[in-house]
Amino acid sequence: MKMSNENLLKDHLIFDAHCDTANALLDRSFDFIKGKQVHVDRDKIRKGGLNAQIFALYVNPAYGPYRSIKKALLLYHAMENKVFFPGYGLKVTSSIEMDSALRKDRLACWLSLEGGHIIENSIEILEFFYSLGIRCMTLTHMKNTDWADSSGDSPRWDGLNALGKKIVTRMEEIHMVIDVSHASDKTVEDVLEVTSAPLMASHSNARALCDIPRNLPDDFIQEIAKRNGYIGVNFFPVFLKKSIFDQVYKNVEKYEPEHQQILQGKEDSPDFVNKAESKLFQKYVKGSDSVDINAVIDHIVHIAEVGGIDCVGLGSDFDGMSSTPTDLTDVSCYPVLIEGLSVRGFKTKEIRKIMGLNLYQFLKQFDH
Repeated sequence: MKMSNENLLKDHLIFDAHCDTANALLDRSFDFIKGKQVHVDRDKIRKGGLNAQIFALYVNPAYGPYRSIKKALLLYHAMENKVFFPGYGLKVTSSIEMDSALRKDRLACWLSLEGGHIIENSIEILEFFYSLGIRCMTLTHMKNTDWADSSGDSPRWDGLNALGKKIVTRMEEIHMVIDVSHASDKTVEDVLEVTSAPLMASHSNARALCDIPRNLPDDFIQEIAKRNGYIGVNFFPVFLKKSIFDQVYKNVEKYEPEHQQILQGKEDSPDFVNKAESKLFQKYVKGSDSVDINAVIDHIVHIAEVGGIDCVGLGSDFDGMSSTPTDLTDVSCYPVLIEGLSVRGFKTKEIRKIMGLNLYQFLKQFDH
């Protein structure tokens, strides 16, 4: 007999390491109560039992240099106006504040920067964002920064350059989470060498199951686990299955000439570039195969086998992906994932760790 969603969610802390919903909030028509065509809103959160979420402030690299900070602050402002001020969620910066938010039956909202270009090569700006309550930062996005190489770009620095090493060292000193999702292998190696901090890969999968540079090889999974780190499994089908990645890459090649033509003469208008890339992102997945929730569970199983059950959890990438698994279409579907993990043989205690306790324990290390 199938358990009800209410019973499935009982005693589970559901905590996800990465979503891009803050960008949807910039649309004036989106009020966070019942968003159209978004993966995360208040109604879906309640249905799915989500308790806590790391909201990424993603800024397209097209805004750099010198315009990234403003964009990040607008995203922060949107979170304040549409989530924190109405009381749907509370901004938290520690496990103590998170515990308080959960006792008040509010969504505990952590904030991260997605893309090291946002700090515009300044340790002081990094510290400024920390003072606003930002507690995590990915070193790169799909393009290299001026100090770190991305997995989605050709090597420029052979990992971290001198400035990059200073930045990650400062992140360790102020207890800001170093997020290696999107970073190149050499960048990750340099981070492991330069710091002793627990690392997070907030939304990355296993390269052994989907052999693309964006995913983590087994030795990185092991190293992150050894440091009491955290790996959030990404739900985007492109990162779950290599055949889908290959299909999408063909679409990238197909649509690139048309995209470049659209951008002609508009390259210095980051808002235009950002909107054009968003439309292109939707086209990339056209005609690609579908996967179900088992593809996500396959990656959870592999990471747990390689790094141990304590290092793996959720890193959905909701509202940052243009397709989803067929039965994991938004945050309301978390009961399906809980049930799927049970069917695959995970014990209740292990499922609790995967669904949120591992991420909670990881972030608790940064309380000070």
